[in-house]
Parts: sequence; C-alpha cells; structure tokens
Amino acid sequence: MVTSSEIGRHFGEFLDRVKGSELIVLRHGKPEAVLVDFKHYEALHKELEELGELVDHLNLYLEIQERKGDRVFSAEEVADELGLKLDEL
Repeated sequence: MVTSSEIGRHFGEFLDRVKGSELIVLRHGKPEAVLVDFKHYEALHKELEELGELVDHLNLYLEIQERKGDRVFSAEEVADELGLKLDEL
C-alpha cells in the first residue's frame, strides 16, 4: 500500500514496482484506487468477461429448462454442480 501523495511524487518508480502485480493507493488512510500492471489488468478483464458469459449461459439454461417443463435447477444447484460459487460470479 502506498499513499496518493507518494504516488504523485514517485509515479515512475511505482510503475516499475507494480509489474506483474497491483498496488493499493490510500487517500487519508483509506483504500482509494489500485495501480495494476496492464497485463494483470487484461487477465482480470478477460476472466470477468468469461464469468459474465458463464452467468448468461446459466440463465439461458434455466430459462430453457423452465419452458420445457423439466425440473428447474436453481442457479445455486447448477453452480454447485459446476464447482462454482455464486458469490464469486
């Protein structure tokens, strides 16, 4: 963690330091922002998009099951079957 004042004074140094990771920036002693290596950001962004697509697929599956009149599984049941946790989605 680093203060916003330190970031302002030594921005280039923190850019070098954040390679492959992230750095929490504090303002008035509280987390305000995160400085993230771009490759790390891309990986996180891709994972978030994939999780969003998975949620879309789960919702579509549930809708199809409901329309077919088959037993409808809850999102929790489907996620559990896939080894996922809904609170992580």
